[in-house]
Amino acid sequence: MSGFAEKLKDLGEEVLCRRLCAGYSIGEGNYKRIYHIHIRKTGGTSLNYMFHALAKNDGWSSSYAELTQVPHHRVVRDKLVFVGWDGKLINKGYYFYAFSHMPVHWLRLKPRTFTITCFRDPCRRVISHYNMLMELVVNRVPHVCLETEGPWLGRSFDEFLERIPRDHLQNQLYMFSSKFDESEALENVRNVSHVMFTEDFVAGVRELNRKTGLHLEPIHTRKTGYKAEISDAGMARLREKLSEEYDFIEKVKSSLPR
Repeated sequence: MSGFAEKLKDLGEEVLCRRLCAGYSIGEGNYKRIYHIHIRKTGGTSLNYMFHALAKNDGWSSSYAELTQVPHHRVVRDKLVFVGWDGKLINKGYYFYAFSHMPVHWLRLKPRTFTITCFRDPCRRVISHYNMLMELVVNRVPHVCLETEGPWLGRSFDEFLERIPRDHLQNQLYMFSSKFDESEALENVRNVSHVMFTEDFVAGVRELNRKTGLHLEPIHTRKTGYKAEISDAGMARLREKLSEEYDFIEKVKSSLPR
């Protein structure tokens, strides 16, 4: 396809997306779109699949797979516009559902955006991240994340803890404050439309359905086969490094409506 034809195709898709999105009205708040603040290793990929499953024509596996492959990371299925990872498209707001790993301080979401995030026990989240990377290495999977994150592994979990950058170690806190400031992070979380927890995922989905009027069905994916053996001393070091994030998560929980 020529450059001109490609631009014409993109323009046609943009017009289609704008027209479809003008008709969206989600939940009692009449939201125009849903954005998932996707914290890594909290079960967020399952949540993404659940939203893609709302497109009845192809199901979640087809539309999500295409989303990972198309250059602009946008697909239209069953009159639903899905966007992934692309900050520019996310800020434009022409979608039904979008997600990314970008911290909230990197984005400028449009008004009437229903936002979701999912938190997890900090130690379990970091261990899950380590297990995922180790499984990719052991199975020689050439995943793009290994280019940056592979060198963090070192020769042991202890070396991993020394090498992983703070914004990935305390990713749940960093997603809501670039300065790792607890007060700022809590204020940003208060603006999130729906907060979930990995440990109570099904109940979180049930409440999400109530708020949005959708009919999401829980889908559980991405269970890592590799299981690291971590010493008591290693766990103690990890818990110490995550003490600020544990405090933050506890305050998030206490701030939510009962």
